[in-house]
Amino acid sequence: MKYVTEGLFPELVFKNFECISRIPRPSGHEGAISDYIMNFAKSLGLDTYQDSYKNLIVKKPATNGRTDASTVMLQAHMDMVPEASDLVDHDFYKDPIDLILEGNSLKANQTTLGADDGIGVAYMMAILESEDISHPNLECVFTVDEEIGLVGVNKLDMSDLESTYILNLDAEEEDSILVGCAGAVNASIVLRKEYKPAIPTNLALEINIKGLFGGHSGMDIDKQRANANVIMGRILSSISYDYDLFNINGGSKRNAIPRKCEAVLSIRNEDLEGLVREIQKLSAKIQKEFYPSDPKLKIELRRSAPTDFKVFTDDCKNKIVDLLSLIPNGIISRALDLDMVETSSNFAIVNEDKQNIEFISLIRSSVDSKKDYVKTIMTRLAGLVGAELKFYSEYPAWEHNKKSNLEDLAIGAYEEAFGKEANVVVMHCGLECGILLNKLRHKAEAISIGPNMYNVHTPQEHVEVDSVARVWEFIIRLLEIL
Repeated sequence: MKYVTEGLFPELVFKNFECISRIPRPSGHEGAISDYIMNFAKSLGLDTYQDSYKNLIVKKPATNGRTDASTVMLQAHMDMVPEASDLVDHDFYKDPIDLILEGNSLKANQTTLGADDGIGVAYMMAILESEDISHPNLECVFTVDEEIGLVGVNKLDMSDLESTYILNLDAEEEDSILVGCAGAVNASIVLRKEYKPAIPTNLALEINIKGLFGGHSGMDIDKQRANANVIMGRILSSISYDYDLFNINGGSKRNAIPRKCEAVLSIRNEDLEGLVREIQKLSAKIQKEFYPSDPKLKIELRRSAPTDFKVFTDDCKNKIVDLLSLIPNGIISRALDLDMVETSSNFAIVNEDKQNIEFISLIRSSVDSKKDYVKTIMTRLAGLVGAELKFYSEYPAWEHNKKSNLEDLAIGAYEEAFGKEANVVVMHCGLECGILLNKLRHKAEAISIGPNMYNVHTPQEHVEVDSVARVWEFIIRLLEIL
């Protein structure tokens, strides 16, 4: 079989990554990839456990002379964020990822690559099948549903695990050793839809916001990129003409900054020209505002014939616009001592079903009290518009252990591998380390490392080939000294 990555180093890492890229694995659909890795591990004669949720634990005995060393956990998640550009028709539940190698960059054909966290999975598979790597007893943990709220790891039975050190392989910058991360919670505001008859002589006007860059709702929130749902709120709240609303949808993934949003308005024929001119005038201002971060932002208007003869009531419409305009989004606060984002909210999804409109946000904070404060804002906002609110998939922050022996060892190994000092950082993203540490029955320490990845959770996602090799050498060095 021909491999796009043939000839790249480390060979086993890229071969395994390409193999798993052929297996669809969006969150909630990791059965096939979990079975593949389980059979892969069993073929190597390794002790393998798969739970009912499809989480996997694979144990590999220490190499000769290492049996007295501390047990080390290697950990990565199997699922990926499925995002595709408007230029391709990609079914993430059936189609393989189409890899493209361009120089020192590995990417996909107009879709997310899945290097987050497929590269971490591939590192672990390569270590499991390698016979020339010195290492202590290994517990390799492959989790599911990480991208939708660290769900899989929360369900994992870890009572049989003995690891003292945890190497999470889900980081995205090779010059950083991650030693802490924010906690998070999903917020869902559900508004009951109410209808009235549409004016039959009215016209329909579609508003499409698209072309935004998007990005990872934690790692990229500091870049202050445009949010399609927020822009739609600005447009609808600015309209001075009388209009009705009968459709609204935006965003697709809770942990991705929404790249598009669409709404359909019902307006009088005589108001069409003035309303279009009004929206175009504001659109030009918004495009100018976001040109540095989102130069391809488009706000398109298209007249069409009404297909439905009912629209939202004025009260329901006003509540929708209120929520679009007032749901917290972006940076809430910064940790001044660390010069990093401390608290944020990503207004991720607006989605209709037959009876309701749901507004989904992902709130992150490294300070629990700040996270609770944003939850209070959401609670009061939902109460003001008479909507239902629920919080779910909450997980705690991974707090920095300032006396970590693993951190000290990793800093030394990094300097040996890279010839420079590592940045030791606490990141504004969600990692499974805090949950893993809390679930182990004994005291343990954790770090997170990984190669340079760019534009994750977007169709522009790519990974730096040479960086994959450098981090591989770093991992091997760590396993030699732990």
